[in-house]
Formats: sequence, C-alpha cells, structure tokens
Amino acid sequence: MELKSYLLHSGKLQKQADISVPPDLEASASQEVWYDIVDARSDELKKTLSAFKLHPLMLNRCLDKISTPGVISFGNAILMEYPVAVNLDTDEPSYISIILQYPMLITVRHSALPVIDDMVAALMLKKEADINHLVQLVYIILDELTDLSVQAETGLRDEILRTSGKLSSNPTAVKEQELGNLRMKVEKLVSLIEDQLYCVTGLSVTDNEALQEPHRKAYVQDLVSEVEIAQRGIYRLEARVKDLFDSYQMVASSRVEKRLRILTIVSTITLPFGLIAGLLGMNVGGLPGTQDPHGFVIVIVLMLAIAAAELLYFKSKGWFD
Repeated sequence: MELKSYLLHSGKLQKQADISVPPDLEASASQEVWYDIVDARSDELKKTLSAFKLHPLMLNRCLDKISTPGVISFGNAILMEYPVAVNLDTDEPSYISIILQYPMLITVRHSALPVIDDMVAALMLKKEADINHLVQLVYIILDELTDLSVQAETGLRDEILRTSGKLSSNPTAVKEQELGNLRMKVEKLVSLIEDQLYCVTGLSVTDNEALQEPHRKAYVQDLVSEVEIAQRGIYRLEARVKDLFDSYQMVASSRVEKRLRILTIVSTITLPFGLIAGLLGMNVGGLPGTQDPHGFVIVIVLMLAIAAAELLYFKSKGWFD
C-alpha cells in the first residue's frame, strides 16, 4: 500500500514526506490535509481507514469489493464512489472513493489512476495560489476524472466516423462483430456517464456543511453542467451507432437480395433447358430431330438463343443493376 499526504497551505498543495500509518489525526486536525491511498489490500485499507474514525457504514462501503456509484452522508462526513472511464474493454469500470470529512479529504484508488498523479504534479508546479479549500480540490479531482469520460467519448466518435467511412467505401470490409463491439463500448460509456451524473448531482444536493457556502457550491454546480454536456454527447453517439448498425443491416440485406436476384435469374434461364431436355428425352415415337445428324447441335443452338434472349430481357428490365 502507498499512502500519500498533501497539505493545503496558503492556496498551495504541499506533499508531506513523513507519514505515519495509520495517520496521526490530532496533528492534522487544525489544517486541511488530503490523504491519497493507492494499491491497498483489504486488510491494509481497513487498518488505515479505521484510524480516520469513519462511520461504520461508510467504512464498510469503502471496503466492499463491489463498488456502487453514489453519494452518502453521515454527519459532517460525505462519501462518494465515482466511476472512471479507464478502459471500456473491461466488464466493470474503475472506481475511486472520495471521503470529505472536513478538514480532511481521503481518496481511495481501487485501480491504477495515473491521471491523479499527473494532476498532483501539475498543481505542485503552479506558482500561483489557486486552491483555497478542499472542496475546490475535490472539484479538480472530479473534473480530471470527468475529462477521461470526455476523452473516451471523443475516441468513440472518431471510431464511429472511421467505421462509417469504411462502410460507405467498402461495405464488405465491415464485420458485424466490429459494430457489435463498438455499440457495447458506447453503451458502457452511457451507463458510466449516467452514474457520474448521479454522483455529482448527489454531491450538489448534500447537506454537508463544507458544501453549503455559495462559492463552494458553485464548483459542484459547474461540474454537474459539465457531466450533463458529456451525457448529451454520448446520447448523440448512441444514436449514431444505431444509425450505423441500421445502415450495415440495410447493406447486408441489399447484398443478400442481389445474390437471390442472381440465383432467380439463373434458375429462370435454366428452366426452359430442363423443359426442352425433358421433352426430347421422352421414350415415345415421333420426336423431331431424332433422325437428323445435326439434331444435337440444333438443340444446343436453340438453348443458347433462349438464354441470350432471357439475358437481354432481364438486362433491359434492370435486374443486373
């Protein structure tokens, strides 16, 4: 397990080098501190979180292997389990648990989220003092994680555009499984963004004291608007994938119809051949041409003439278009 601690002082994020495990809460009671827990086993996580004196139900939610998106509040503490779009090929999304128990912020990464490390590095490089409180830091974290959804949405949009172009130029190059995988990714991202909106909306209506000040609440409202925009975007992509799938079905149906049309033409052309062969093959007297040495050639020429006439007729009616 890796426990990282950052002190929010004079608008700047400062990393604390020496951290006790479990952390010393008395030492951090008078200052705003962010504890970031990374790659923790169940026993290590339980030991560390127990030191923060969390509500038992909140502690159990953090230790539960099956994460459920949402926001719960217990007194002055609030817990959010936020889904993250890291890899749409996996069955389950990644999650991060965010606990705001003022003046402490605790984050538990249930999977690798390098975007958090990049965010911290960027914040610590900034010279201007622009982080005034933990709520703003929560907003920055959620904003970075929401950007991952927007990036995944942009990637899917480009993939849909490429598939659409391929379907227009060479329909046979597009496979049904390819479209099925694309639709599955979009559906996963739809569910994930809906869960994200559920989380940030719950955060905006919570009665936690740290979120009641108007200028702090504005950060959360801005985040709600951002996720709503992402939701509208993914709904549009969902409609585009449906249209793409319908176009593929139409092209496939047209291809099958063309093949059936060719088979119908071939069957129609060969039908007179079977009739002629059946008539001439009857074992009765009086059949024409049986005594003529050129009878076979005459029958073949007759069949070819009939086939040519039928082909010209079908072509004139546009059956080969």
